[in-house]
Amino acid sequence: MPAYYDIYGLSKQRDKITVEKFLNYFSIREKIENREGQEIAVYKNEKYKTEETWTSIISLTEVIDFGIENKNYGFAFYIGDNLIEGINHIILKFTFDGKVIFGISVEEKKIDDIGNLIDNYDKALEVEKKIAELTNSTKTSIQFEYAPSDDEEEFDSDIELWRNMNEEKRKK
Repeated sequence: MPAYYDIYGLSKQRDKITVEKFLNYFSIREKIENREGQEIAVYKNEKYKTEETWTSIISLTEVIDFGIENKNYGFAFYIGDNLIEGINHIILKFTFDGKVIFGISVEEKKIDDIGNLIDNYDKALEVEKKIAELTNSTKTSIQFEYAPSDDEEEFDSDIELWRNMNEEKRKK
């Protein structure tokens, strides 16, 4: 199984228009609507005083509506089918503090035109810029096999951690 860069953008735009704009760009939207048999898992969070809850859903629209209507619920929803070329996963992380982390995973390595296995970090940088543009993300980060943060405070800590790691990687 390949390793992935996880590219995240933190946005205060927790609304249907922004979420749909993101999904329409990175997926074949009509083909990812059916989510029958899946669930939304909101985990207990002491800091935000939320209890664990599980909600069965049948559509992606239900996921989006649930996230928008429940501003203090934090949960992640992953999509791995019917995405545009070069994109491996979409991550929608509705944070406990009323924001959204928009995420995209791309393979860490790719094969170039002459058959060499090369780092795919430049693709991650392109995706990072596009996420910021589409979602009005105020903060972005390229991470490696790392789950999205629960809130903006945690995202800030993660940004610093990964900025240092990525700078070291680019020096090599």
